[in-house]
Amino acid sequence: MPQFPIDRYLLPEKPVEVPDGFTEVRQSLTAGLPHRVELGAGVHAVLILPTGLARQWLHTDPLAVVSTSADDLASRPAPPAAPPPPALVGRVPLRLVVRQGTRILGSVPLAAGLRRVCPDAGPAVATGAAPIAVEVVVLGWLLHAGTVRGSGDYGSSIALAWRRADHAVDQFGPPPINEFVWRRRPPAQRVESELGPGRLRYRYLLDKKLRRVLR
Repeated sequence: MPQFPIDRYLLPEKPVEVPDGFTEVRQSLTAGLPHRVELGAGVHAVLILPTGLARQWLHTDPLAVVSTSADDLASRPAPPAAPPPPALVGRVPLRLVVRQGTRILGSVPLAAGLRRVCPDAGPAVATGAAPIAVEVVVLGWLLHAGTVRGSGDYGSSIALAWRRADHAVDQFGPPPINEFVWRRRPPAQRVESELGPGRLRYRYLLDKKLRRVLR
C-alpha cells in the first residue's frame, strides 16, 4: 500500500533518520545564538530564538534545557478526563531561517522530522535571479539556557539534513484517476483526505489495479 499522503507532516514514533539523497549536518552550538549552519551550494541556515526577554536568561541556570527534540519523540500519555485549564504556550519559538547569501529563502520551525522546501513557489521569489531551492529536514536538537545567553560549550547541538530541490525527478507515478470514476466506486473502496480548506485533496482506490491519487 502506498505511503499515506500526510505521513511527512506527522510526528515520528522513533528517532528521525536521514532520508535517501540528503546530506547530514551536525553541529555544536558553542557560539551562542543566532547560530549559522552551512548547508552547501551557497545556502546556509541561521538558528534564531526571538523571545525579547534578555533578563530572563541572565537569571536562568545555564545548563537548564530550553528546548529539545526529545519532547517531540516522547510518547504522549492518555488525555485526562477533564480538560486542563488554559495556559500560555510553553514551547520556545526556535526557527531556522534559510538564506542564499543575503536572500531569505524560507523559515523552518524546529519540529522533529519536519521537512520543508525553501523557497516555496510563490510570487515573493518570482522576481530577480532564480534562487536555489533546497529541502531541509530537522533531525534533532538540544538547546541549553547558557547558549541562549552567549557563547560557551553548554552541550547544545543541532542536527539537520538537506538536499538540492531544484532538479527534476526521473521517476513518475501513475496518472491521477478521473474524479467521476472515483465517485462511482463503492464507498468501501474509497479513501479521501483533505488537508484543510483550499489545500491539497487526496483520493485513493483500494483496488490495487486502479489505485490512483487525485489532487
